[in-house]
Amino acid sequence: MSDDKLEREKKLMDLLVRLTDSPFYRRKLADYNLMNIGLKQISTLPITVKGELRKAGAFDNLAVDRKEAVHYCESFGTAGEPTSAWFTKEDLETGIRQIKGCGVRFAKEDIVLLRFPHGLTAAALLMQQTCLKVGATIIPGHSSATPYPKVLDLMNRLNVTIIAGSPREIELLAETTRLLGLNSSEHFPSLRAIIVTGEVVGERRKEHLKQRWGVPIIDIYGTAETANIAAMCVHGSMHVLEQDVVVEALKEDGSGLAKSGERGLAAITTLSHQASPLLRYLNEDVISVEHGLCACGQTESKLVHYGRLKDRTRFGEIVLDDKDIQDAIYSLTPVPDAWKAIQQENGFHMILDSERYADWSLEGIQVQLSEMLKVTVTAEIGFGMLLNRDELVRNVASKRQVYICKRDNEDPDTSSSILLRDLLRRGYSEFMSSKYEKAQQLFEEAVALIPGSAEAHAWLAAVYGRQIDAAWSLTEKIKLFPKLENEITTALEIDPALPLARRMNGSKLLNTPDMLGGDPAAAANEFRYCIDQGMNDVEIWVSLAECYMKTDDPVKAKEALKAALAIEPMNEKAAQLLEQAKKRKNL
Repeated sequence: MSDDKLEREKKLMDLLVRLTDSPFYRRKLADYNLMNIGLKQISTLPITVKGELRKAGAFDNLAVDRKEAVHYCESFGTAGEPTSAWFTKEDLETGIRQIKGCGVRFAKEDIVLLRFPHGLTAAALLMQQTCLKVGATIIPGHSSATPYPKVLDLMNRLNVTIIAGSPREIELLAETTRLLGLNSSEHFPSLRAIIVTGEVVGERRKEHLKQRWGVPIIDIYGTAETANIAAMCVHGSMHVLEQDVVVEALKEDGSGLAKSGERGLAAITTLSHQASPLLRYLNEDVISVEHGLCACGQTESKLVHYGRLKDRTRFGEIVLDDKDIQDAIYSLTPVPDAWKAIQQENGFHMILDSERYADWSLEGIQVQLSEMLKVTVTAEIGFGMLLNRDELVRNVASKRQVYICKRDNEDPDTSSSILLRDLLRRGYSEFMSSKYEKAQQLFEEAVALIPGSAEAHAWLAAVYGRQIDAAWSLTEKIKLFPKLENEITTALEIDPALPLARRMNGSKLLNTPDMLGGDPAAAANEFRYCIDQGMNDVEIWVSLAECYMKTDDPVKAKEALKAALAIEPMNEKAAQLLEQAKKRKNL
């Protein structure tokens, strides 16, 4: 047995002893004989799931005295209670060693701009500590506090050699460079590498980033609970950090390990972690692990990250992970500056935003994406549909990107989905009874339960719209308008194709004065879209007629009003507008 394998076996033995210092694992492993357990027998031990860690809380999986813990992290908790992780000084040193060993090879001469937010994850801290360890200069370019033009100015003036941030932040920095009339691959001669983490980065996306910046792209894979799991070498392979973790790719049916190179669910055992160690932690990611020698000389297994299990979409026997969709999008020429994949019954509706959209063929794109993904793909192409480029060159905080919008019935968290539908149903009932305060409370609960529900945000916007209509004072209307606008914007960012969100946007465009951004013609397009999607109530036809009246088209207004009166013959507003339309037509 090689020295490396002997070291890993020893670390596993130490881990099994250390786990019993954690109240959580002391209970979990009480009925297991941990003697004579080696790496080959690790599959006989139980897996650990997120639900168990959430239930355990922040202190129950702590395996050291609380005084020894010097840093705390936790997941975002978007699916419920967050999961916790603690770090000792030794754990931080391990993280530093791992980052130092990645393909970037930090040096004392480096000037490193950190674009990570200093939140409850370890990425920013470990990157900063690594720089301190090697003596590199740190520039804290926090993504929510330092606007994109300022970051580019710092990079240029201070001769930055390395940028570290999420892939999306790196893409947006490149687009801002273009908007400022510069070339990102030529304007920063000192830049030698970019480190990314936090999102899936397939080969095509990595190549796209490399072409835009002209430097190597080094990816680091990890989670809040485990810290670093794998790091990319200079040849672009993601290597498992086998000195510190055991990574298993488990078959989804629980029957054992996936074959080498075959997709499975990641189970992570943290050999080196002291403060809050984990045994076979199912982190809900889809990965593959392949053994063999790399061109860089490393023998550590190669890992491919396909995305989160909750982001997986299925169409019959066709299974698509985040990486599959991403690889298809980044195969386009040009690559879109922003994109969104909206799940439909039999495929996807893609929204693609690029300043070079005229270079695309809509039919060609639909055929190419359909062939690559093996499902039906429809598309919308244009400029400014998803990405507000004015914000990039102004002092506006960046937002977390939503790439794939799944259908509500595909939500893997069934209990949350059921509760969401109940809140929306009850809120709708109160809304239709004009009990707007109660409806607002229920829709706010729905938003808090599932922040990614476009429907919940759209209904909350509908409540604000009615409250604005009912408000007596201009001051109250002005106070409510930003809330309305924010909910509409959020709903459209999550699902631009949602008819209710489009309807609320139409109402905003219709009722806002032109000088403040109102646009009756654009509002008419929104209402027509909703009608084409099946909305057929008297109010939407009346709103459409109002748009045509404001754009001086009484003929179309008359047609819309006739449709409204066919639904509700005694509607006074429709009848009054019809008389006005007839008079205007006769002028």
